[in-house]
Amino acid sequence: MKGNRLVFLRGCVGLVVVLSLSTPAMGDDQRRIAKEMVQVLEAYAVYKMGRYDQAYERYLALAENGNIQGMLNLAGMYGDGKGTPKDQGKALEWYRKAADQGNGTAMYEVARAFDQGIGVESNPAKAEAWYRRAALQGDEQAQEILEQRNIDQR
Repeated sequence: MKGNRLVFLRGCVGLVVVLSLSTPAMGDDQRRIAKEMVQVLEAYAVYKMGRYDQAYERYLALAENGNIQGMLNLAGMYGDGKGTPKDQGKALEWYRKAADQGNGTAMYEVARAFDQGIGVESNPAKAEAWYRRAALQGDEQAQEILEQRNIDQR
């Protein structure tokens, strides 16, 4: 199974590379995005193979360069302690950076951290504010929590 997954992931990376190189009119922004997509897929492949230390380094480089998927995955690695010592505070820092760039999933994770006191002291008011922001970005989990708690989503 692991071999099939690796072949599939290599195929995906290859497809992105071919597509990114086959468009002669591609601008600099498009090239940068295609390059980041390849880097994210490569980091994901390394992660799925269980080489967490290598995946950590790749996601860290992506995150430090402002890539939201890199930030999310790096936060997850800190939260799980894979490839790095478990550190909920650092996980929250990276979720917050992605949330500040408008990512609804990251906003939900920041809300959950304040709600449950994960990596930060519990703060129901901050949790509610972050759940609202996430809900406005279309995060269904945040919308469900606000609905369950009878809190206005605006």
